[in-house]
Amino acid sequence: MTKDKDDSYPTDDDYPVDDDNIGNYVDDDDQALDDDDDDQAPVADDDQDSIAAAMEPEMDDHNAKAAENKANAAKKSKGGYFPSFNKGTREVKQSSAGAGFIGLVGFFVMLLISSIFFITENYFISMFTISIGLLIYVAGLDLIVLAFSTFVIFFSSKHLNNRATSLQQTIVALKNILNIKRGRDGNVAVGPLDSNVSIELPDNPLSRDIQELVASGKTFDYAEFVAHFYYQECHELYESSSANYDFVSATMPLFGLIGTIIGLIAMFDSLGSDVTVESLSPQLALALKTTLYGAIFSSFYKIIGTRFERRMVDLDYDYDSFCRALQVIVDNRNRIEINR
Repeated sequence: MTKDKDDSYPTDDDYPVDDDNIGNYVDDDDQALDDDDDDQAPVADDDQDSIAAAMEPEMDDHNAKAAENKANAAKKSKGGYFPSFNKGTREVKQSSAGAGFIGLVGFFVMLLISSIFFITENYFISMFTISIGLLIYVAGLDLIVLAFSTFVIFFSSKHLNNRATSLQQTIVALKNILNIKRGRDGNVAVGPLDSNVSIELPDNPLSRDIQELVASGKTFDYAEFVAHFYYQECHELYESSSANYDFVSATMPLFGLIGTIIGLIAMFDSLGSDVTVESLSPQLALALKTTLYGAIFSSFYKIIGTRFERRMVDLDYDYDSFCRALQVIVDNRNRIEINR
């Protein structure tokens, strides 16, 4: 059996309020608060002086930090809208911008030369000149380094700089000692090694660094940092070179398509009642040749870029294998001997 709403919940009529006594209630509450304040013990003058003396050093430190922060903010504001830029940062940015500007100017110069060959119907040379212009645009001042690196990776099995070469030489020696292999899951496996076994390494800067850090008792984290120092620069060079060639490879078909469109437009403009095959053949040849040469150069640069990617994979494998072997050596505290 349910209750009515009026029986379940009280109403204002059940608790009448005397409007005339509201002020008395408020006055009574204020009086109670005043009585509580009076009950609190007063602070003596000596205690106030001691509290102020104790807080004075904290206030001095706070004021000193505030003044220091204000001075730093004023010092940073002199640098302009970007206070984090310093002189060294601006120099780096200016050099990068200068290299990009040189690449852009070189591209337009090669584009102008390519247009001359295009007008004279030397389409192969024209497309080749455009590809060189694209390399100048994307590589800038590093075009010579890019060309030399390309020559080295096709005619030598060594890496492109001395640090990566030292890593390559050292890992070859460690593979024979530790029986390093890569499993089916892609992980590097290293054979067991006794702590009293001495390891002979070739005479290079990396081997000497390993000998020093093992003798000094460094941890594996420090040893891995040293190994990464020999790995990083060459890896960045491979990655940058591969990206440059991939850019040219992806762009060349677009220039071939531009030549195709130009040839088709010229062919449709020459249509008329007296059109012959001989009159349409030059425009059709332009459309087909530019497409063909664009595809050829795109494939050529893609092959070169893939070679850099393959070298990068080999370098990653050498680095992973070396770090795994280095961990075993550091944990066992093996003696390192340099084969001079």
